[in-house]
Amino acid sequence: MGVRRFTELRAWQACDVFKQAILKLCATDLARDSKLRHQLEDAASGPTAHLAEGFGRFSPPDFARFTVMARSSLMEAQDHLRTAVHKGHITEEIRIDYDQLAEAALQETTGLMEYLQSAEALGKARKARERRDARRARREPQTGKAPDSERKLD
Repeated sequence: MGVRRFTELRAWQACDVFKQAILKLCATDLARDSKLRHQLEDAASGPTAHLAEGFGRFSPPDFARFTVMARSSLMEAQDHLRTAVHKGHITEEIRIDYDQLAEAALQETTGLMEYLQSAEALGKARKARERRDARRARREPQTGKAPDSERKLD
């Protein structure tokens, strides 16, 4: 059985680990630099939101587009961490620790993106759509009459 909720995606889970770590970092080491803190929090929060939104699209190509945005946000957060080092808010060693979390999230997100762009994903989506359409057709009444919205009123 496939994934039923976006929270079951390994990519989302890895991004969430990164986000939670960044939010803790921002609450302490970056508390005095509000601009950088907000930029880093926003960048770290973006990937989980992008993956959740993409998951809800029910279309592998559309979902893949959101994985690209998630990857971009992860890389933006990595850049903000480098800025935090340059400004003296964190050490290079601390940045490397957070960078490893970002790299793990990037790896999972890239894997998801590559899968969504594959023929396998497109084929599975087509079959799922056909099953869904068949279920709907079985549920709809087959009276031969036009729906009320299409009937002419005298």
